[in-house]
Amino acid sequence: MFAARMLLEEAARFTWLVRDLEDEDAFVQRSTRYFDEFRARKKTTIELFASNGVALAAATRLFRLPDNVVERPETIAKGRQPLPSIDEMLLLMGVPYPEPGWLPVAYSLLSQVTHSTPIGLVHMARYRDGILSAHDNSPEMLALALDVACLGSARLLGLSGLMLTQGSDEARQYALGLEKRALSVHTKARLVHWLD
Repeated sequence: MFAARMLLEEAARFTWLVRDLEDEDAFVQRSTRYFDEFRARKKTTIELFASNGVALAAATRLFRLPDNVVERPETIAKGRQPLPSIDEMLLLMGVPYPEPGWLPVAYSLLSQVTHSTPIGLVHMARYRDGILSAHDNSPEMLALALDVACLGSARLLGLSGLMLTQGSDEARQYALGLEKRALSVHTKARLVHWLD
């Protein structure tokens, strides 16, 4: 559940980042917002650690990447604009589906389990032969998690390949193949979770 939710969230961010790749100026602006968001989060977290007794040098070291990773620039744009809400990005990602609003609902349901809400706990308890099995996924939630994990993984891998190869035909075919396989999983999984 946790991994499926994380994959969906990151795939939604990536989908938002690379939409309309033909408009280079818009892509540069979205890239700046995308990376500024993570630079700002990193800065806030380091400051939080430092204000709670962790030495600043130690807090900074926790987030230092290996020397072979280029991390420039470190500055955050003035008047930084935060990323759109996760719901907005999920709606954008759900455009190819007959019911594009299913992804925010899927994310919300997975969040119920992640945050151990009453709804989430109901989906993590099963009675079998009168015996309570806690921490057992309901079939509906398991189908939803598998569906979302396949979709998120396909989108992340496909878009990464396209970006790393400047949109090569081979990468396009690979991305389309992944999306088709994810759609095949979705077609089967929705017979259990009934979203979309």
